[in-house]
Amino acid sequence: MPDWMRVTFAQKLVQDAPSMLAALQKVDKTFQVNKDQKYTAINKDGFEVDIIRRVAKEGDPHPIRLSDAEEDFWVVQAERADELVNAPEFSEIVVAENGTMARLTTIHPAVFVSFKRWMSKEPDRDPLKRRRDSLQADAVEWALHERLPQLLTNK
Repeated sequence: MPDWMRVTFAQKLVQDAPSMLAALQKVDKTFQVNKDQKYTAINKDGFEVDIIRRVAKEGDPHPIRLSDAEEDFWVVQAERADELVNAPEFSEIVVAENGTMARLTTIHPAVFVSFKRWMSKEPDRDPLKRRRDSLQADAVEWALHERLPQLLTNK
């Protein structure tokens, strides 16, 4: 991500909410930062949001906070996260159950599948998270092959 995009994101975050946690709480007020993993927020239903970054290179600040708010996320380094940052973009219109529409912009599903497959095989990773990673890869891979086969040739 170019530096100007980081600055724009940070400025927008400060305008809309004082912290990333506050931004999440606009969607679901039950989100709280996990006290044992300051890079994870979890809601009452167990849905987790992690804030990750590529492994720090020489001169990179680490650790990084997303805001000055005391209760906000910290960013955790993740191996191969640069693959996610550099992944091709995927953008589609999504429709909620109530008919509300929005544009979802994310990484290409095939990159997500590859990353999650790799994570699911990491021996040092929590076994529950490895299983979750594998199931997420399975679900997105199914959708990719069954619902979005045109993306398999356009990666």
